[in-house]
Amino acid sequence: MPIERTPAKPVKRGYIPSGFRPYVVKDGDSWRSVAKLYGIDVWELMYENFRTKDVAEINWYLRNYVGCLDTTTNHANWIFSSSARPGRIYVPERVQSIPISNSTEKSIPALKRVWAGVAKAHSGDLFVVGAHDLTGMIYNLGDVLPDVRNATLNINGVKVGPGLGGSISAVFVLAHGYDSPDQMRGDSDSWDFDLSIAAKLDSFFKGIRGVGKAVDTIQKYKKMRYLTENVIKNLGITNKGIYTIPIPLAGAGIHAWVGYKFGKVRIFRQGKGIY
Repeated sequence: MPIERTPAKPVKRGYIPSGFRPYVVKDGDSWRSVAKLYGIDVWELMYENFRTKDVAEINWYLRNYVGCLDTTTNHANWIFSSSARPGRIYVPERVQSIPISNSTEKSIPALKRVWAGVAKAHSGDLFVVGAHDLTGMIYNLGDVLPDVRNATLNINGVKVGPGLGGSISAVFVLAHGYDSPDQMRGDSDSWDFDLSIAAKLDSFFKGIRGVGKAVDTIQKYKKMRYLTENVIKNLGITNKGIYTIPIPLAGAGIHAWVGYKFGKVRIFRQGKGIY
């Protein structure tokens, strides 16, 4: 009997991942062959279907939701076959255009000192003095998938410059020139986002909306890595520092401000993986 574990909070039966469609498995199919057919990482395909990468939990879903009846030769895992009822999993509606990683993927040396992610930012201003607070997850863009280093970053401080209002928004965070998150700790000061460079970021803005407010899948991570490479080139970023770029249409509130930011950078937690 395959090794199984009942998930603590199983996804609802019939759950369909956004942007996916039904696929009926047949003899000869495997997670790897289906993933290759639709241009998606094999572990992401499993995660999108069942919101877990735990093999024992995936086995539970395969028996209870997919209706698999056949096992591997060592009986450790369920496998796809035409006898499965309903025999349905979900695959991307279209073949993915982003290059797919596998166990042979190599690190990208040019990005080993680059970290990026999406954060939630709170900001408020009253004339010439204001406050800002940002918290989010950042990922090393040069690491080998799926063992990507991550860290929870927080920047809290004050702003000086003319402005009025308050907002809560999603921002793209780019930390350039750091070997590890620990090197980011300490004081931070910079000019805020300069709207004069917006013209160079049109394609970036369109793409980053697709990443969403969280980088919870390998596909989103790979898309973010591609977008970050381009924004570094487009803006000519060479100096060490932490850059924040507001994501259009990803927030609430009315807020207008331009000026200089002072803050304290904290790293709360470090780990590995995409979630």
